[in-house]
Amino acid sequence: MNGRENDSYELDYGKEQRIEESLMEHAELENLKKNSYLFREGEPVDSICIIRKGRVKLCRNDSLGREQIVTILSDHDIIWEGMFLEGSIYPYSAVCLTNATICQIHRDDFKKVVNDPAAAMNTIILLSKKLHDANERNMLLSTKDPKARLAGFLMYRVDRSTGDDVILKLDDIAASVSLRTETVSRKLREMEKSGLIERLGHARIRVLDRDTLRDIYVSQ
Repeated sequence: MNGRENDSYELDYGKEQRIEESLMEHAELENLKKNSYLFREGEPVDSICIIRKGRVKLCRNDSLGREQIVTILSDHDIIWEGMFLEGSIYPYSAVCLTNATICQIHRDDFKKVVNDPAAAMNTIILLSKKLHDANERNMLLSTKDPKARLAGFLMYRVDRSTGDDVILKLDDIAASVSLRTETVSRKLREMEKSGLIERLGHARIRVLDRDTLRDIYVSQ
């Protein structure tokens, strides 16, 4: 799995921050408690959501009512699927895993931001990055070997963070990679025994050997 540093359309962090700041000028700020819904599956899409602080999971239920986690978002991530399509609805729900500060920009206000050609181009780049990210998640879930899938997920998370820690509950990891919780727990124990990771409490995993984890994933 390739990290952000290999993306050909990479925006430098400072420029990405400036784009976010320009969007923020038109945003409505909201503070949400842990377990609150930002929106629910099936509701109409009428705004862009920027996560200023906190962690939010995008999830939906399958035909048997089991939760499937699409992805976990954190500080500065943006939700805008379907924003440009009339009549679009959310294909998943957004639930706060922590207390979160959210900014919402309504469709008409967003159009004002992208009237500037440079802002429009940078927005296209951000959308391209998001599509690339979605493709990586799909590739991850197509990996048949449970250990390789889990290794890929751990790399996917740390490649998108500033450190080496993955902060997620076991159940959330299992739902994210479509594996049984027992299977995830067993594979994590194997990885810890091999010195690839260190488990720090019930919701924090520290990646110790990125190269080996990446090799386990890409070799499948």
